[in-house]
Amino acid sequence: MSKDYQFVENRPVARFFYQGDHTHPVRRTVLIIETTDRVITGYELREGSTIREFKDAPVKSYSRKKIAKVGQLDSRRVLKRTAKQNQLNRTTLVRSDLKELIRRGA
Repeated sequence: MSKDYQFVENRPVARFFYQGDHTHPVRRTVLIIETTDRVITGYELREGSTIREFKDAPVKSYSRKKIAKVGQLDSRRVLKRTAKQNQLNRTTLVRSDLKELIRRGA
């Protein structure tokens, strides 16, 4: 039996590219249950091309140090192509509310 967690109230959805053990950053969508200055913990709704329903989503923790910067992305990604040179060191982490998750999907 899995434990149910409460979401954070302020912008509980996090979308980012994560440089874990992969050769390249992988897109993640997480419904946040806890956040600190070093770690984001939550239900992983998307990992790369794998999209999960909430009931099947595992709870995982992500180090903020491993969240990719725009400059680390594949050059084919629009996010990198449209970024100016001084924006390449910007984080890919974007927080939003539940309405945005429902509207755009994982």
